[in-house]
Amino acid sequence: MVQHDPHSRWPTGGVRPWPPRPPLPPERGMVTAETAVALPFLVVVAALLAWVVGLGITQVRLVDAAREGARSVARGDDTSQVRAGVVRDAPDGAEVRVQDGSGTARVTVSVRRTLELPLLGSSPGVTLRASSVSATEGDREESP
Repeated sequence: MVQHDPHSRWPTGGVRPWPPRPPLPPERGMVTAETAVALPFLVVVAALLAWVVGLGITQVRLVDAAREGARSVARGDDTSQVRAGVVRDAPDGAEVRVQDGSGTARVTVSVRRTLELPLLGSSPGVTLRASSVSATEGDREESP
């Protein structure tokens, strides 16, 4: 018969009442393998997020360039100078369209952006566009 030890946690005298569990198998390298599988996906997601942020910045630049151009045309500045200023303010590769007449001046700026990923090639892309309209000043002559 087993003697009961009064200081033991187990009522059976220090012996566990159930058989001990077998030790867990070593799982070394599991996190490394899972990370190696997930890492390319995380890189693509990070590239997409960076591209979307870049699109937002590009859109803000387009809006600013269109607004400044429309204000310049409305003040009566020369259309070629306005176009040059808008091209300077807009992102590289932007197309500028200036319309002046019937009491308003409209400037539209657009640019096409694609995402280039190594090994995957380029995305179909997206065209960003901004347009601004301003009332022309009353004391200037209408240009054709």
